[in-house]
Amino acid sequence: MGNDPEAVAQRWVRALSLHDLEAAVDCFDKAYTDEAPARRGESVQGQDAVRQNFETLLSDLPDLTAKISRTVSDGDEVWMEWGMRGTRRDGAVMEFVGVNIFHVQDGRFRSGRIYTEIVRDAGGIEAQIDRMTKGTPG
Repeated sequence: MGNDPEAVAQRWVRALSLHDLEAAVDCFDKAYTDEAPARRGESVQGQDAVRQNFETLLSDLPDLTAKISRTVSDGDEVWMEWGMRGTRRDGAVMEFVGVNIFHVQDGRFRSGRIYTEIVRDAGGIEAQIDRMTKGTPG
């Protein structure tokens, strides 16, 4: 197994698109940890939690596909802009996009910083500015 961070990212996304749960989980170290700075309190701790999350995604989104838009690596880190798309059991399409920054060690993700979101209609830039300046929900 290579230690090239971009290759690990490509291997992971390919495994997700192929619905190969074990190959996807194998891209993560047993002691993997991450944090999502924009979503306080959301984190993943350990390979078992990774498995549980991907098992649910692959089960509940039977046509799930994942794709990397671009990657940049710096030493043992990879920054990847990527996304997933799949159809929920209620027929609605789920799109998920953003950036993950992973530290790679021994050919696996050891830790991550996750900046991803479910795609939604947010009401335009004016609504975003209102949320930032007035606390308007949305």
